[in-house]
Amino acid sequence: MENCTIKTEDGRLLVGNWIRASGALPVRGTIVIHSATGVPCTFYNAFATYLSEHALDVFLWDARGIGKSATVHARDDSATMCDWGQRDQQAVLHHLRSADPSRKLVIIGHSSGGHLSGLAPLTSKADALILIASGGCDWRDYPPSQWPRLLAAWWLAMPLLLKLWGYLPAWAGVGHDLPRGVAQDWRRWSLTQGYLFGDATLDTTGYSGYCAPLLALSISDDQGFAPPGTVRALLQRFHNAKTHHHEIPAAEGHRGRIGHFGFFKSQNAALWPYVMQWLDIVLGASEASGQSRENSVKVTL
Repeated sequence: MENCTIKTEDGRLLVGNWIRASGALPVRGTIVIHSATGVPCTFYNAFATYLSEHALDVFLWDARGIGKSATVHARDDSATMCDWGQRDQQAVLHHLRSADPSRKLVIIGHSSGGHLSGLAPLTSKADALILIASGGCDWRDYPPSQWPRLLAAWWLAMPLLLKLWGYLPAWAGVGHDLPRGVAQDWRRWSLTQGYLFGDATLDTTGYSGYCAPLLALSISDDQGFAPPGTVRALLQRFHNAKTHHHEIPAAEGHRGRIGHFGFFKSQNAALWPYVMQWLDIVLGASEASGQSRENSVKVTL
């Protein structure tokens, strides 16, 4: 791996690393993976390695306050979820575009990494966008069976935890300690009609400004985080994109389960051609895509 440090416009340092294309074939493009809320970028290493084996350079990075980009304890970090989209994603995209303006750039966003993507103006300049288990978090878009859990989290659990600890602890089920500002944005938007699109202080024109190909993969057993209703609500905001939405049946996963995080785990590598076969079409098929056909899945475009 090749480490890299990127400075945002407000002076924060983000740490990332490259997983470079392997083999003798010419590099077809750059993939950047925007992580889910509180998920260190190392979680995506196996999936990134798979992509690198198909003549693609892959860049992984941690948002401020997360993983290697966490410079202070979450209790003392001023990071917000808005910062992740507007400043951190923008800084990463600017770095990648500046390094090689002519190379094709594909964004893969997992969960919040996808639904925050339109806050970064440079997302509209990407050649392709892939959203995996990524939907808005307005509680009204979830199945009614999830409403009691969600409302209890937003109205009771999170305010109490923030008051007692000053941040959202990882043991609360978020995978990584979250700075107060990140948790507060998440909560506020989730209680707002339309999620972040109901926040009048945000410039959300970047979503409608994206006009390139978009692949959205939702998971049939991902009812607690990104069920189909939330995914459809998000895709409506990308109304100028060339969109294909496919729901992957949980039965295709390891032991018949996938969930919100399972797509990226090695035991579900048989699902990864959903991404690679679509990229072969968007970027142009080559010999590098041969491996993706060995364990092919049916992708209808």
